[in-house]
Amino acid sequence: MGEIILKPKYNGTIPVECDVITPDTFEGKSKEEIGALKTFIGPEEHLLSDIFEISGDFTSQKEDMVIKIAGDAGNVKLIGFQMTAGKIIVEGDAGFHVGCEMKGGEILVKGDVKPWAGREMEGGTLHIFGNAGDHLGGCYRGRWEGMLGGTIIVEGDAGNNVGDGMVDGKIVVNGNVRAFCGIRLNGGVLYIGGNAIRAVGVEMKKGTIIVAGKIKNFAPGFISTGVVSDYETGLSGLALPGKLIGFNGDQAFFNKPKGKLYVSLSENYDLLNDELPAKERPIEFKGNALKVILNTGSTIEQGRIIKGGNKYSHEYLDVCAVCNMHPEDYILLGKPEKVKVSSENGKYSVLVRAEPNEDVLRRNVFIPRSVWANVIVDAYSVSTGSPIYKGGTVYVEPSEGEILEAEYIIDNIYR
Repeated sequence: MGEIILKPKYNGTIPVECDVITPDTFEGKSKEEIGALKTFIGPEEHLLSDIFEISGDFTSQKEDMVIKIAGDAGNVKLIGFQMTAGKIIVEGDAGFHVGCEMKGGEILVKGDVKPWAGREMEGGTLHIFGNAGDHLGGCYRGRWEGMLGGTIIVEGDAGNNVGDGMVDGKIVVNGNVRAFCGIRLNGGVLYIGGNAIRAVGVEMKKGTIIVAGKIKNFAPGFISTGVVSDYETGLSGLALPGKLIGFNGDQAFFNKPKGKLYVSLSENYDLLNDELPAKERPIEFKGNALKVILNTGSTIEQGRIIKGGNKYSHEYLDVCAVCNMHPEDYILLGKPEKVKVSSENGKYSVLVRAEPNEDVLRRNVFIPRSVWANVIVDAYSVSTGSPIYKGGTVYVEPSEGEILEAEYIIDNIYR
């Protein structure tokens, strides 16, 4: 098996477009011919020999060829573009679009990779031993289909939009991921060994997502299908021990979706619906405050008052300054008339009226979207412009304080 070694020479800040670094392109070429291949730094054309020192065995067919980048290639884009066979080893980091549209072969990256690794790949294996950026196995701007086949393995963490638009294949991230993991998933298997935040699987139609850790800010379009034990992921060595909660979705976008989402029960007990055993739903207090999930949203009465321009009226306060909770939680708190609802970090709090409501799940509360709810809503938006209206963690405790008027909150707390 012949090995061609590329030792990086370029250390500029502008990324180099090197879509020629593939066994397919190198096959049948001499050292001089490989060195004469064109690369680009912005609009400027450069030879591959300007970017790398080139050495090794140039006699192998692509199936038996190994290309080793002996150093950091964090500013080199498109390594392994559309490759069909052979192996590429990157001894350090790799730049944007590594392994994009690859159809076969193997790429090993010993460091981190930048966004769009494995973009729209169709086959082969991309193994990343460090962390991955955004859009891992996803699709590029203006495209709807992401990964079409193959396998991506990340030993560390990954960024936002992992597997966006994925149609088939397998993505394994052994660490944590950020927001919109599995967005618009339409097939394949996506496994997350750590935690995830905001909108996992939103807009998914088919495929399977498994999250072994905690999901923060769960998407509202998923219906629980029950608790399962020892669910077999179909990925070698990644069967999850213990219990999982199964979901079907995303029903907020599709009438009869076939998407399957499995999450760790022990890490996500707050997602259990009330048809499942109460023993699986722990009760957590911090002092006198009960830990719950906050959901906010518009109601008919809230909307009527807002459209009428009566935000400073007593009617607006009566309708919106209320915390709806399951009767069991209402009893746990001592049947209070009023409660203080505090943000997860304890920095913000607001007093509202307490109201038992059978329609609210245990360890969840609902406050109409309003001046009062906005005090404690998590402002983290993941650059969407929309804060966390649903699925944030808050603490609720009895209080004898005063419920503040909307005008006072706007003038004194918002500023």
